[in-house]
Order: sequence, then structure tokens, then C-alpha cells
Amino acid sequence: MPPPPASRTSPALPDGFAGRVRRMKVMGFLIAAAALMAGFFLYRGVGSKPYRLRMSAGDRLGHRHALAEILADEAAERRLTLELIPTQGSEESLEEVAAGRLDAALIQGGLPARPEIREVAVLILEPLNILVREELLERGILALRGARLNLGPKGSGTRMLALQTLERAGLKPGDYRDEHHAYADLEKMPATELPDAIFLVSALPARFAEWAVAQRGYRLLPVPFSESMGLRDISLEDAVIPAYAYSFVPAVPEDKIHTVAPWMTIIAHRDVPDEAVIRLLESVFDGDFALKSELAGLAAEQVVRHREYALHPGTTTFLNRNQPIITGELIEGIENLRSFLVSGLVALFLAWRWYRSRASVGFERFLDDVTRIELEVFELHRGRQLNGDRALQLEQRLSQLKSNALEQFSSGKLRGEEQLWSFLNHVSDVRNCLHWLAANSAAMPAS
Repeated sequence: MPPPPASRTSPALPDGFAGRVRRMKVMGFLIAAAALMAGFFLYRGVGSKPYRLRMSAGDRLGHRHALAEILADEAAERRLTLELIPTQGSEESLEEVAAGRLDAALIQGGLPARPEIREVAVLILEPLNILVREELLERGILALRGARLNLGPKGSGTRMLALQTLERAGLKPGDYRDEHHAYADLEKMPATELPDAIFLVSALPARFAEWAVAQRGYRLLPVPFSESMGLRDISLEDAVIPAYAYSFVPAVPEDKIHTVAPWMTIIAHRDVPDEAVIRLLESVFDGDFALKSELAGLAAEQVVRHREYALHPGTTTFLNRNQPIITGELIEGIENLRSFLVSGLVALFLAWRWYRSRASVGFERFLDDVTRIELEVFELHRGRQLNGDRALQLEQRLSQLKSNALEQFSSGKLRGEEQLWSFLNHVSDVRNCLHWLAANSAAMPAS
């Protein structure tokens, strides 16, 4: 009598509930992370922190201080308070910033670098105005030998540049009488007590120079070697003061004259927060500062071309913000990323194929084990050795194989539902065959 047909009822699959729970947890975590990020950026945009910087622009009566007052009004609109603290001049301001007693300063360029100093912005050229009595004008800069010279207050950048210019002209201390009156004090002096020449570094037109020309008859002296000074000091440039800059009748100067000029610069201590520096730069370049201060040609990029100190990280961030979004470097980077992603996807596909092949091989191993049990059943049946104990042992081996296979499938070590169905059906067929043969072996007469 042939064995009965094997049962084709489908055994129950593992429900995969634990896997669905894990996926839901991961999705919930991603949603929560996205909400936190959105809240963070909303807070940054709406509840920005106010900042306060102690800043100097030199002499309270100077041109830079007037510019700083305009800048302070612009900065207040961006929740940045600038507390203006006067100093004797740029050199003192730089020392105060380096020492941490000031946070920032508007100074004359060309001063010595300090490790604590960071450059924030470069604004405009500030030409050196050499104001001389009219009788000294025809003899040129050599007429300053033996004269009374006001080189600027001690601690000022003007004084430092005046000494540098005189040395270039061959005039050393002792060749002239050095004075260092403040410009406010010079305006109060009688005309007979004023020095023969006054050095002044200022953007054009300089208010004090206008007063000295109109009220005291001073004239402007050119610096004939300004270009050569620029060759030796990258912080200086040749500049032109146009004809009639300070007076039309008489013409002062009568024709355009050349002089040397440093750049007006904003510096900050290296520990000043990046966000405070960014707001300061926004106040200079994004608002009405240039219009209100009547400064033409302001450009944030000038700090790259004319910088003298290490850039503040806030300046770097501000400059990068103004860069175009799509650049050649960006396109090249995207192309490299595309190539990398394609290579990565190919590698992932091959790894997936290898993993699937391993899963299939895993099921083949279990199928081979079931087949071996099936062959063993038939061998025992032919030898009439398939008794109850042997059948029970084979039944237990089948159950163990089935349990192992289902456990590995649930944990993801084995994949492929079709292979699983084939395996379970094979186990069911062999079990049915074992039961039928065991029952018939017990009923068969011994030979």
C-alpha cells in the first residue's frame, strides 16, 4: 500500500510583531529629532541673544569716533550695544583690545600685530594730511628740518606714521622739534603759537584740516615717495588728495597731490563671540551705515585683499554667507558625491545579493538535513528496523530542525518566504511519511 499524499496545510509563520515595534520606535525617534531641530532654529531666529561690546574709535573729537557713533545706532537695531570708550589713538586702542579691556576698536591700519588681535573689517583709506605754513610749501618736505612739528598725540597711529614718513625723508628725531598736542587743543591756540606743520591721518575731507586751512592759512604738503613706502609696507598705499579738496579760493591744494594712506580697520579680541562680530558686520555692510556716514565703496571683501591680522571666525562666516550658492567647487563636489553614491549603491547591492545568497544557502542546509532524515526513514523501513523508539527519535530531530529554522528566520539570519514555505512543506511531508511507515512497519509480519 503506497504512502498517503503529504499534507499541504500551511504552517503558521512568525508574526514579525517585534520587528514592527522596532520600526515604529525608530520612526518616532526621527520625528522627535526633526521637531527638536525645528524648535532650535525657530529659537535662534526669534529669540536671538543680545550682545554688548566695549569699543573705541580713538579721540572723542576725531573722525573715527563720529563714524563709531553712527555705527552704534545701526548696531542697536540688531540687538548689539556698542559702548564707545575714547582713547588717545589707534595704538592705545590696539593695546587695550589685546589686553582684553576693550572688545573691539576702529583703528588706523599699519599697527604691529598681536596674537590676541583678530581683524573684522577693512573700510576705507585714510590719507596722511601734512598741513604746513604757507611759507614752507615751496621747499617741500625737506622744509620740515628744524621746524616745530605736531606729530599727533602719544599712543596714536598718526604719530607712528608721521615718524615713519619723516624717517623715509631722511629726517630723524633731533632734526625737528617734536610736539604732540591734541587736535582740540590746537584749535584753542593762538595762531602765533601753532606749530609749523601738523600731521593728521583721516578720511577725506578731514574736519580739522578744513579748519586749519580756512582759519589758520595752512596748506597741504605732498609726500613724493608715497608709492615707494607702499612697496616696503603692505599696510600702506599711495593715495591722492584731489585739487580744491579743502578750499576753492585759494585753491588747497592747487593740484592733486600724492600722499601715503593706511586703511581704516575694525579689530576685535579673539574671544569676542562670532555672533557679535557677525552683527557688527551686518551693521556696517547691510544697513544704512555707508549712507549716513558718507563713506563710498564699502565692501566686506576688502578685508581679504588688505588684511593685516588673522581674520576673526565671525568675519569668515559672514564672508561665506555672501558667497554664491552654486559655484564650480560646489558642482565638482556634487559630481564627486554622485560618483561616490553610485559606487556605494553598487557595493550595497552586491552585499545584499551576497547576503540573500547566504540566506538561501542557509535554507538549503536545513532542507538537506530534512532530506537525510527522509532517506534514513526509508532505509530503516527497508531493513524493518523502524520501530517506535527510532520513529520518535526521528520525529524529535525533525522538530528540532524546524524550531532552529524558524528561530533564525525570525531573527533575520535566514530570509526568503518561498524558501521557508518549501522547508516547512518538506518537513511536513517527511513527518507524514514517517508516521505512515512507522505504523505499517509495526503491522508487517517478521520475515
